[in-house]
Amino acid sequence: MFKKVILYTNQLEDMKGFYEYQLGFRIVEEDEASFTLSIGESQLVFRESERAAVYHYALNIPGNQFTLAKWWASERVTLNRQEGMDEVFYANFDADAFYFQDPAGNVIEFIARRSVDRMGNFTVDSLLNISEVSITTPYVEEVGERIEEMDIPVRGNKGIDAKSLNFLGSGHAYIILVAPKRTWYFSKQKSETHPLAIELTDGRQITITEEGRFQQEKPANPIMDRMEEIDFSGVAYLQKKETWTAARGFANRADERPNAVDTRFGIASGSKLFTAVAVCQLVERGELAFDDKLSELLPQAFPNFEVTVHQLLTHTSGIPDYFDEQVMDDFEDLWRQHPMYLMQAASDFIPLFKDQPPMFEPGERFHYNNAGFIALGLIVERVTGKEFAEVVEERIFAPAKMQNSGYFRLDRLPSQTAFGYIEEEGTWRTNQYAIPIRGGADGGAYVTANDMANFWRSLMDGTLLAKEIVDKMLQIHASGEDGAYGYGIWIQQGKDDILKYHVMGYDPGVSFHSAFYPADGSVLTVLSNKGTGAHEITGIIEELRIEN
Repeated sequence: MFKKVILYTNQLEDMKGFYEYQLGFRIVEEDEASFTLSIGESQLVFRESERAAVYHYALNIPGNQFTLAKWWASERVTLNRQEGMDEVFYANFDADAFYFQDPAGNVIEFIARRSVDRMGNFTVDSLLNISEVSITTPYVEEVGERIEEMDIPVRGNKGIDAKSLNFLGSGHAYIILVAPKRTWYFSKQKSETHPLAIELTDGRQITITEEGRFQQEKPANPIMDRMEEIDFSGVAYLQKKETWTAARGFANRADERPNAVDTRFGIASGSKLFTAVAVCQLVERGELAFDDKLSELLPQAFPNFEVTVHQLLTHTSGIPDYFDEQVMDDFEDLWRQHPMYLMQAASDFIPLFKDQPPMFEPGERFHYNNAGFIALGLIVERVTGKEFAEVVEERIFAPAKMQNSGYFRLDRLPSQTAFGYIEEEGTWRTNQYAIPIRGGADGGAYVTANDMANFWRSLMDGTLLAKEIVDKMLQIHASGEDGAYGYGIWIQQGKDDILKYHVMGYDPGVSFHSAFYPADGSVLTVLSNKGTGAHEITGIIEELRIEN
């Protein structure tokens, strides 16, 4: 029944710390005035308010995990007790329960349904959904009648009773309607009237005002509506004066582990920008020049490629490509002939293109080229004497405070990383056999949304490169069907100025867009562990951003 429940608190930061760090719940959306927790199939939102507020709510857990859940909770909080007991069996609901409180004093109930089993140890992923939400109001009968009019029945045959606890709902989901000043079970807290909102799974919404009055309305959230419409799986992040973040879908579908705002995602070709920065850093240090030739830098691998570093950075080199995106449709097809598990370093790609004829004369035109960035990665390794990924992590990720980003092997993904998913014929599979086992200079890094915001800030404020080099990166050096291009970065022009600098990436099981808007310094990043979605969500957020 419950899709989302919105409660209020005057202790937002303490509450966020309690739920995220003490309990380990996943935050799937946050801004300056609220945060949203993933509770299985439901979401619980806390919004900032000026006055203190106390609520009661319950979460459904599997019945066979009650003892494990109780031990899990007792390791993190003090369980409430009543008459010397810290648990209770509710025969009418065939369920066991225990209680504890959060920093705001909210009474939280874990209710274990004996008819529901789940294998394994208890974790936050064992939470099934929101089971109960209390509405405290002096207008119990009036509010109860309005809820019944929504075809949400009152449990029992006595109807609404202003002096009792009233359960409205069915199965394992109930609204508890109660008058003020009633003491909650396993607590000394008394029921208080405070505003709240409940969004039902069918989209209808119940809003309770400060005074405890009932309102029914349909929430307007075009971004989340669009995410639901296209079944988006990933994270959207917009940083202006304030930051807004939202997550949807599963990072691990098999275990139903939801995406969270701090989940890592692969970004495919979006990481070409990191390669460009690494090359520009070498130029800034005097260890490389933009007019240096590939044939001179790597004579053994590419003796006949008389192209410059500048031309490689701008996709104007004309060297043969191991995967020509303007000709070839399916990246996965490439690895049927060349097993992806063998592609572990930049040098592994050389045999795929080094003996092929060039596509055109160097500098003749723009033609997007993955092999060109493989060559740039090899140049970085030759100049520094280090592995490419090590250079990026040391010289870009570390100073930019991108502590959650990296070039991870698909068979060794760290925690809080989303698996990429490929949908086919009504089912899905991971992209483990559809992309190289480890990313490199032409793509395949993993980042979080917040790390990308840190990257843009560090690029624009001089942390990573001097202003003179940044300005050269952001110049329009070439143009193609998809727009203007600098060094590893797309550039969208307006009539009189630059609208945005942006990068994008698409692989099987990956879609990614990230942009910096110079007019106001804002950053938008959309990461997805599906092959589509990032473009659509970026578009609607940009529309709303312009309107607002």
